[in-house]
Amino acid sequence: MVTLDAIQSKIAKLQKQAESIVQKQTSVGLAKIRDLMAKHGLSLADIESFVGKRRGRKPGASAKTATKRAVAAKYADPKTGATWTGRGRAPLWIRDVKDRSKFLIDGSAANGAAANPAGRKVAAKAARKTRASSTAVSKNAGKRAKAAPAKKAARKSGGRKSAATSAQVATAA
Repeated sequence: MVTLDAIQSKIAKLQKQAESIVQKQTSVGLAKIRDLMAKHGLSLADIESFVGKRRGRKPGASAKTATKRAVAAKYADPKTGATWTGRGRAPLWIRDVKDRSKFLIDGSAANGAAANPAGRKVAAKAARKTRASSTAVSKNAGKRAKAAPAKKAARKSGGRKSAATSAQVATAA
């Protein structure tokens, strides 16, 4: 039967072997790097400057990251306490809800738009867009209703318009 001490001594011996293997591999890798640097005439400063250029953005270097502001949450789930700012994809707890006003956090969207002149401008612009799109929809619906008999007549005649059908369309319009 194998004892705990025997297993621990084997583990220690294997760990020493693993460390020696890692040391050999790193020394071989470093030797290759040194040879390549000597072959191409590179210094450590050359490598550091090249690596610095190739890496991602430095913190605070971009004007875009400096102008980002934290957005206050507008909606909260009363069951879990999870919040959502109203931006981006809606979370599952509010995604299929038709009336999101139940989830509004006090003093966020409705009160903020009324108190803030910029918010009122945005709300007015959104209302104008809604009215314009609904007017366009109703105008297009009327055009479609007038064009429907002509299309049906064209389908019945095999796609060819006769003089009678075009006269009928002219009187219908």
